[in-house]
Amino acid sequence: MAEAKVSLVSSRAPAAAAALAYDNAAPHSRLPPLGWSSWVALGAGAATRAASPPSFDYCDEPSALLSIDAFFAVGLFAAGYRHFHLDDCWADAERTAEGELQPDRTRFPRGLRALVDYAHARGLSFGLYTCAGSLTCVGGRPGSKGRWEQDAATLAGWGVDVVKMDWCHTEGMAPEETYAKMSAALNATGRHIHFNLCEWGRASPWEWGGAIAQSWRVAADHTPIWQSTRRAIEARSAIPPAAGGRPYAWNDMDMLQTGNYRQAAHANGQEGNMTATEYRTEFSLWAVLASPLIVTTPLLNCSSNDQIAHAFTPAACRPSITPLQREILLNTEVLAVNQDVTPAGRLLSNATAAALIYARNLSDGSVALALYNPTDAPAAASVAFSSLGWSGRAAAAARDLWRREDLGVGVGRWPPEGAVRLAPHATLLLRLTSRPEA
Repeated sequence: MAEAKVSLVSSRAPAAAAALAYDNAAPHSRLPPLGWSSWVALGAGAATRAASPPSFDYCDEPSALLSIDAFFAVGLFAAGYRHFHLDDCWADAERTAEGELQPDRTRFPRGLRALVDYAHARGLSFGLYTCAGSLTCVGGRPGSKGRWEQDAATLAGWGVDVVKMDWCHTEGMAPEETYAKMSAALNATGRHIHFNLCEWGRASPWEWGGAIAQSWRVAADHTPIWQSTRRAIEARSAIPPAAGGRPYAWNDMDMLQTGNYRQAAHANGQEGNMTATEYRTEFSLWAVLASPLIVTTPLLNCSSNDQIAHAFTPAACRPSITPLQREILLNTEVLAVNQDVTPAGRLLSNATAAALIYARNLSDGSVALALYNPTDAPAAASVAFSSLGWSGRAAAAARDLWRREDLGVGVGRWPPEGAVRLAPHATLLLRLTSRPEA
């Protein structure tokens, strides 16, 4: 099979390692991937349209097929989402007699090719999970250790577009060396596959991942509680701007838990308890920092659509997300900040003591600005336009991307006078567009 197209494209960053991005023409990977994952989202009840909640890291063919249809029905595709991923849920406990990975023979009796083809026919990229060690992290299924070429060929043969490789049961293994082996094996198949490294940022993959992969995790698993969200933002913020992310080289803050309460399975035993304010902060910072936006949430709800009650009822399963999820996940103005070709946002050095300020230069000349309060008390924030590289007399019109409202023009700073008051854990997400200087 012919070798896949691979090129290293440079960015404007000076650091040599950070200035490379691995462009192997993987679909929907030049920009941060937008998509959905099965992690907390699927349950056996979906197959029979019974009132059964999702199970942690479960998948089968009927629930996956119905969720592909629901992907469109709830508006994800129309908003720009293109990735459909199955996590540590699909593989059989045993390899074939030839040593090949195979899907769970009970849950996927027809294999995976028909499911992958169905996703492709709808215009989606299809992703599967594996692990660098001997076993996978949750299911204890076969890992890819020592079988890089064989497993890469199997996955490519099914038409897979994305491979996420976890890092459990890897005693004595080195991440950079190990992931390079799987990267080479995937490339040798001739298929353009997005490679996502999932060793939780322990070996600083932003320093070397750009030469072998298109995205890499930067922190521990993200769960739908505030402490987890805050820690993910802190971990990502510590990465130097030169390694912050650019086309085909994205720092992955992990799956979005947006709007997950009792209607979703509990990721790592954590039931969602974040407020609407905190979920907007989650999405805002993932967007400005150019993280992949892979949401894990049920698209087939066999429950009340009430985002507060979340009481399961005998109602038939149907494509549905909550009003809060529609507000956040389908906000095309926020998605446009994430889906820009420019380098990722950065933490400004002149941030106030309590509130933190992030900025991302966008390709149309505007700037996305996130004023973020990580503390448990109200905080005040303002930003001088000089910190954005503009002159001290620069003027800019501000637009609130969550309220979808124009706020007026500031000269030299925002707000024009005083400071913005931020509630605990809140983020004000603005788009600043320059105007003629005063």
